[in-house]
Amino acid sequence: MDAQALLEQAPDGQVASSATRLAGFSGWQGTGRSDTALWGLCKGSGKNPYQVCVDLGDRATKCSCPSRKFPCKHALALQLRDLREPFPVTETPDWVTEWLTRRNRAAGPAASAGSDDSPEAVERRAKAKEKTALARQNAVRAGVAGLTDWLGDVAGAGLAGLPARDAAWWHSIQARMVDAQAKGLASAVDEVRGIVAAGGPRWAHDAADRLGGLHLLARLSSSPDAVIRRRLGFSVAEEEVRAGPGWTDQWAPLLKVESDDGLVRTVRQWAWGRSHGWVVAVRHAGGGGRPVPPLTHGVQVQGVLHPYPGVPPHRVAVGELLVERRPEPVPAPSTWRAALAGLEEHLKADPWQRLHPLGCASVRVTADTRHLVDEEGRGLQVRGDLGLDQALALTGGGQFDAWGLWNGRELRLGAVAVAGGAPEVVG
Repeated sequence: MDAQALLEQAPDGQVASSATRLAGFSGWQGTGRSDTALWGLCKGSGKNPYQVCVDLGDRATKCSCPSRKFPCKHALALQLRDLREPFPVTETPDWVTEWLTRRNRAAGPAASAGSDDSPEAVERRAKAKEKTALARQNAVRAGVAGLTDWLGDVAGAGLAGLPARDAAWWHSIQARMVDAQAKGLASAVDEVRGIVAAGGPRWAHDAADRLGGLHLLARLSSSPDAVIRRRLGFSVAEEEVRAGPGWTDQWAPLLKVESDDGLVRTVRQWAWGRSHGWVVAVRHAGGGGRPVPPLTHGVQVQGVLHPYPGVPPHRVAVGELLVERRPEPVPAPSTWRAALAGLEEHLKADPWQRLHPLGCASVRVTADTRHLVDEEGRGLQVRGDLGLDQALALTGGGQFDAWGLWNGRELRLGAVAVAGGAPEVVG
């Protein structure tokens, strides 16, 4: 279970936020794990620390704090700490053993009933699952209704008033989306807030673009389409994806970007498959930890990746990896026009996608280092950062093949190759 999946178990946004901060708290002691449980002691406001433990079988939790929210912030923080750096295997404390024993004793009849494969039992489980899914659907529907009202208020007041809105105003709608179990909408609102806060000459244009995307998503929210459900915040368990079909290929991870929404740090890594094209692997970390890329960056690997439902470039779960080697040459379109034309299908399938892997052969950097020009003389704006500096150092200012992430305005350079050679990651 990754950090995002853990935080999605929080009863509300406040608990998730508090758990993330508490995961980095220095007042933990006695942490440990076994094959079946995690445990630790967390300093609280009283004389005695809180006793916190987690059953790894079903992620049930127990904490001696007075909170009436389950799981509480201490139980989530404990799991985030273990996720960031696994606890040592130690002897299980008596208080943990007693709790696990009581749980196992109480679960005895229920476990027997759970293993019942009779038609009646199968039907009961199916109905319970359907009830849970319906409750989530209704919560999201209510969240979408609230978001629609909020978008109407924003449109009525005008974009010019957004910079004057305080943090509490933005937090209110984000928290409402989190409470509605629509984390995708909460993240989208936070993106608008970030654009407004950053300012600059294009902030109003970019904010209007994102608000329009939110309006489109709200209008289509009842669709069963996999892309729309993912954008709303419905997720598919990684274990379920790994249990499905996999793609065997030679994968070259060339591009990556890291982000931090205040609760979870995320690394997204785009890999080129010789038979499957671009895919993206994602990994999260909470509690102040920094996520490790799912694949060894810049190193070609032979292995199996399992695609999530959706459209290209598919998100993938990493399966069995076999052989790592230096990357072989990766093909790239001959012009920027051809490269950008190749994005049309992807933009139609997922108009909310903001970063697209893009490559072009035989480009050169302009004298002002602001553009990459192809053999037809057409230029694409390039981001002036460490990646560009490294590309210039590797290529000596000559022509090179380039790959990067395109956001609609500029290319964030991620890998380069000289004259059809093997790509090398930069940045």
